[in-house]
Amino acid sequence: MDDMHRKSASEHSDQEHLRKQMERQEEMKGLIQQIARESSNIDLRIVLLGKTGSGKSSAGNTIIGDFVFKSGMSSKSITSHCQRHLTTVEDRIISVIDTPGMFDTYMSEEQLKAEIAKCVYMSAPGPHVFLLVMRLDARYTNEEKNTVKWIQENFGEEATRYTIILFTRGDQLKGQTLDDYISENNDLKALVNERGDRYHLFNNEDMKNRSQVTELLEKIEKMVKENGGQHYTNETYRKAQDEIKWEAQKQRSKGYGIKALAVIGGATVVAGTGAVAVAVAGGAGAVAAVAGRAAATVGAAVLGAAKAGLKL
Repeated sequence: MDDMHRKSASEHSDQEHLRKQMERQEEMKGLIQQIARESSNIDLRIVLLGKTGSGKSSAGNTIIGDFVFKSGMSSKSITSHCQRHLTTVEDRIISVIDTPGMFDTYMSEEQLKAEIAKCVYMSAPGPHVFLLVMRLDARYTNEEKNTVKWIQENFGEEATRYTIILFTRGDQLKGQTLDDYISENNDLKALVNERGDRYHLFNNEDMKNRSQVTELLEKIEKMVKENGGQHYTNETYRKAQDEIKWEAQKQRSKGYGIKALAVIGGATVVAGTGAVAVAVAGGAGAVAAVAGRAAATVGAAVLGAAKAGLKL
């Protein structure tokens, strides 16, 4: 009897695991379709990284200038899924991606990998900056020391060249300068040095102070120039971008199929190869049949051209 119970429990566990995998696949498919539909004219892609409670979501809200990401004080991560928000800041179209907490024990390794994969697609073809968010008033632990390794393991070896440390709780300095604060802690000073001395300070309680956002954008722009004027990328990002471009091409092919149909008076005229097919208004069924065949033909032609590398 015990063996039967164990077998039943194992089968149920396998089914549950399979169900979750299918849900993640469907979610990823929907995400790719959504990103493919959106404009690619994004000037700046920002990925927020940091431990639970570091102020990532609040920092994202400060950049955006509105309460978009859910934030608050909690030992458990408030952000359990990657979130993306498009906004315009100082005449730039900016994509801000909020992520779950680094080293979050409430997430399984499989869940974390799934969320990192989503983050990659959300920030494809690659982020201009990873903002490593840290609280000024938090104790500096071994986890902070391991952030470089964590970023490299999850986003690639060269990602640290595109990283800026963003300190939060700027109001806690109490008249002390940030440079003086960093110089008092050798471990923190070493971490900052590893990032090429790239760091910034936010007071998320003073969201109306837009100068702190302006200064951050200037530092990001300076870092991007130092990196050859290019956003970060690696093989994972390139694969994600190829998939997004292919999905966008498929969506455009459907649009071409529809545009190829011109309804003039009581007749549907379809552009064909060396001929024009006309379905006179003798019935809705005839028109619909011709329209469907035309859309499919044009769509197939566009996809074929895309596969052949032709620019449409």
